Amino acid sequence: MALFFRDMLLLTVFVIGLTAFMGIISHWFSLKLFGGKSVLKFVDRTKSFQSSWRNVKRRDL
Repeated sequence: MALFFRDMLLLTVFVIGLTAFMGIISHWFSLKLFGGKSVLKFVDRTKSFQSSWRNVKRRDL
């Protein structure tokens, strides 16, 4: 009976772990398959806009 519960625990951990990482794994595969060279296009564009911004000074009241 103890072996049954051990097997159920291992199966449960495997299924929950696989479900948790399925989104990460599929996102990684889709970037590698369909991303090409434009993976960081939007990140680079955002950094180019933000490079000329001034830092906001915080005032303590």
